[in-house]
Amino acid sequence: MEKQVKLSILGLAVLSALGTTVAVADQSKQASNQSSDIERIVVTASPFAQKLSDTPNSVFIVSEADLDLQRVVARNLSEMISNLVPGFSPSTETMSTFGQNFRGGKAIVMIDGVLISTTLRAGGRDLQSISVDVIESIEVIKGASAMYGNGEAGAIINVITKKPSVNFEMQTRVGVEAFSDELSDAGYSISQSFSGTTDSDLGYLLNLSGKDRGNLYDADGEQLPGAPNNQGGMGDADEYDVLFKLEQEFDASRLALLAHHYYIENKLHYKRNVNEENGLIEIDKTQPYVGPNPSTKLSTVQLTYDQDDFFSQQLSLSAYYSKVNVGYESASEIVSTRSGFKAAMQWTINDRSRLVYGFEYGKDNTEQGRDRDVLTGIDADGNPITQSQYICSVCDLTETKLSPFAQYWNQVTDDLTLQAGLRYENFEIEVPDYMRYKRGVLSAKQGDTLKYDKPLVNLGLVYNIADSTDIFASYSQGYSHADMRMLRDMPVDSVAEFADDIPATQTNYYETGLRYSDDSLQGSLSFFYSDIKDGYAYDYNVEALAAKRVAAVVVADEEIWGVEATLDYQVTQEVKLGTSVSMSEGKRTNSETGDDYWMNGTRITPVKASVYGDYRFNDMASLRLQANYVGDRDKHDRESDAGYSFYESPYDGYTLVDLVSTFDTDFGRFTFGIDNLLNEDYQPLVSQMNKEVIWETYRSQFSGYGRRLALEYSISY
Repeated sequence: MEKQVKLSILGLAVLSALGTTVAVADQSKQASNQSSDIERIVVTASPFAQKLSDTPNSVFIVSEADLDLQRVVARNLSEMISNLVPGFSPSTETMSTFGQNFRGGKAIVMIDGVLISTTLRAGGRDLQSISVDVIESIEVIKGASAMYGNGEAGAIINVITKKPSVNFEMQTRVGVEAFSDELSDAGYSISQSFSGTTDSDLGYLLNLSGKDRGNLYDADGEQLPGAPNNQGGMGDADEYDVLFKLEQEFDASRLALLAHHYYIENKLHYKRNVNEENGLIEIDKTQPYVGPNPSTKLSTVQLTYDQDDFFSQQLSLSAYYSKVNVGYESASEIVSTRSGFKAAMQWTINDRSRLVYGFEYGKDNTEQGRDRDVLTGIDADGNPITQSQYICSVCDLTETKLSPFAQYWNQVTDDLTLQAGLRYENFEIEVPDYMRYKRGVLSAKQGDTLKYDKPLVNLGLVYNIADSTDIFASYSQGYSHADMRMLRDMPVDSVAEFADDIPATQTNYYETGLRYSDDSLQGSLSFFYSDIKDGYAYDYNVEALAAKRVAAVVVADEEIWGVEATLDYQVTQEVKLGTSVSMSEGKRTNSETGDDYWMNGTRITPVKASVYGDYRFNDMASLRLQANYVGDRDKHDRESDAGYSFYESPYDGYTLVDLVSTFDTDFGRFTFGIDNLLNEDYQPLVSQMNKEVIWETYRSQFSGYGRRLALEYSISY
């Protein structure tokens, strides 16, 4: 009987989707036409607009129309990007992006060009820092260039927020979501925006959004933990976002103010334990959870000024201040306060060449800590006497950065474009004296200033074979410091002694590929290779140099390589099909023995493929069916009969199918989605990393989400 009810719900859902299918038809067509234009302007993380045909590396644009479709089948921004962008790891189905990467490297996240990634101490919440309600588009720029910096040449994700409208406009959006097995346990969302431009050309936008998420359920209808691990989860979470913008247009210049505040709290109700029969994490409703809730809070203020004619050049100035708080259920909290300034000029030398140059200055103060029991003595019976004290594990670090840069483009011939750039990365990290905590005992550590600097170059060529086809090749360098968690377990007494053990990571990144686009067919193919010196990774491989392991991290040279391909085809006016595939692999080198060994699951994602089909019923109605596949990966031998080393357990792949439909009426738009349409029973990749680790205590596996239904209504007026 229960099975029949589930099938009935699924049948009704599909019939509802087919009956109410939707009117993103026109929007989808417009998005398709835009993406088919290879000369389209790309508003990147750089200060000035750039044509796609001038870009010698892979760029992927997620439009507002794409986001509108994905928002009913994805629970956060990380999941949306994973569904849409090849090369990005599958969703972790938690608050954290630990284990997610681009092409084996970390992604740097920006909002309107302002860095929000916590680089001194990776909090893993970079993509859990903004509501999709305020996003206009997302640009993913893979590799590095002189204007961006801040990375190891994995990718830059630049989230672009919505802009004020020309005429006064309000938009209301409400939504409800629930798992098919527990329709009464629903989550709700609401968003309200006000936007317009005054007669004096002052644009304004205010967006208020909130979400009250319901509990999570697996494919068997069992309630999942609100957070499957101590990184935080998406169950029963309260989320709100406030975005405010002012943009003043002058004759040849613009002045803009952005203020943004985001907060999410994952409310936990029960303790977790491991089911001994299947090894999966589950909730124990007999034991209430006592402790802090995982949370993320981000506040940002940004002021920008653009001048179109400053001594016959274009000028762009930007200043920002931001503060990030990342809280964990252990009561540990990362607090990162950042400010910075960027100045850039664009000199159009002639109609075939231009030069962008400038500098970037930034300051970042980061600390992580929590209350710990510190041993203060021994009583008369020989029992330890402890006192609770706040102890920092990463203590009041201050990074100061000053990086000049220059980027040059030249239209060498009508078909050949050259890009060359230079950036001087120059940063230092002040580490104060601090106390190291270990098993209740404190030991003094002497601070120092870590200094890093290196000139970086990038070079690229784009050749236009035909009106619809570009081939490109590029070489770029990345340079960045590590997550400073290694200071927590520094084995020596001073930072000066330890400095050589925490070098900056240097990346040489190579990419070549092809882009094709005409009225009905768009495609891309790219090959990439990274040669990395002093890469950082959680590493317990038996071939790793164990003597260099500090705080679970081993510094080693690395090689990463792979391929990506995309294809979109407008079969008829009614039917559009698309697919993408990405694959990467990598090895690390033991510097003492010279032996190479496969990288583990924290850095390498198995083959990933996606396919979708859009059907347009008429001028109003359309339907999308999409599937995302993740393959198997088994590259490591068992450490012993007891199991594998940390993060090296084999991956079992899975396929998730989603359905999205929308329907436009005179009263607004309805969007309906079914996430995990086939109710696949699976475990996310991050759950499988340690499923067969030699220490059973750390085999923290958890199930993925079951079938989820979502309905959203929006109206502009």
